[in-house]
Amino acid sequence: MIESPFGLSGALRWGAAVVGMAALAVVLQPQHAKRSLAAAPSAPGSVDPQPDALQRPGTWSLRAGGWYIRVDGAEVPVPALSDLTAAPPRARLAITISPFDRLIAHHAEAEGFDWRLIAALIFEESGFNPFSRSDKGAVGLMQVRPIAAESVGADHFETPADNVQAGVRYLRQLDEMFHTVTGRERLPIVLAAYNIGPGHVRDAQMLARRFGYDPNRWESALELMLPLLEQPSLYAPLSNGYAKGSETVAYVRRILDRYERYRVQTAMPVDVD
Repeated sequence: MIESPFGLSGALRWGAAVVGMAALAVVLQPQHAKRSLAAAPSAPGSVDPQPDALQRPGTWSLRAGGWYIRVDGAEVPVPALSDLTAAPPRARLAITISPFDRLIAHHAEAEGFDWRLIAALIFEESGFNPFSRSDKGAVGLMQVRPIAAESVGADHFETPADNVQAGVRYLRQLDEMFHTVTGRERLPIVLAAYNIGPGHVRDAQMLARRFGYDPNRWESALELMLPLLEQPSLYAPLSNGYAKGSETVAYVRRILDRYERYRVQTAMPVDVD
């Protein structure tokens, strides 16, 4: 049985589009013929060709309910309402992002973060490799540095559990540090601080004020100021000096893009019990 990711209305719209493109007659027939499913090379993303002797090569079908729409030998599903209501709600189905999903969800929930955001950050930091180490002393899934662990009172941060706990607590600390930033602007600024350090973000905010930008705005403001920390004439008088600001801007964008993909793929957090 194939569960359509588009729901009943999506399946009907898709079926209508196929019929329109093919410009062929449509015949409804009850589902009493036995069919099997296999991937059709001529229809990427569809399911398998049917093996019975009357099936023409290259045609395909989907089984999702009590009726089929047949289009010149190909079949498009019209799911039965009973099939749709019998399945668990789609929002309850969470794909596996990593082997550490439950661990991530547990510590993310404790600090009030969406676990999928933390997963996106971990992918960027370590690719879910708990043994990852950087030349700057960052270790583990969240690439926690000793100074960050100390700031949140974490004596141990090498194991996956300790590392995620310390990293998430540090992210919460940064979130509180930039509490004057409101709405959607705060998250990218906090992520930038996680990557480049809060001191450099403060320097970028100073530059924003100097050039007439809103220091509490990310888009078209701090994302423009951070790369200026690579210019000697601008970073020299600042408190924290040089920083690879352009890399941080790209880092933030990648995490936010991945976070959005994870949100689409997993509508609800995994069970952390």
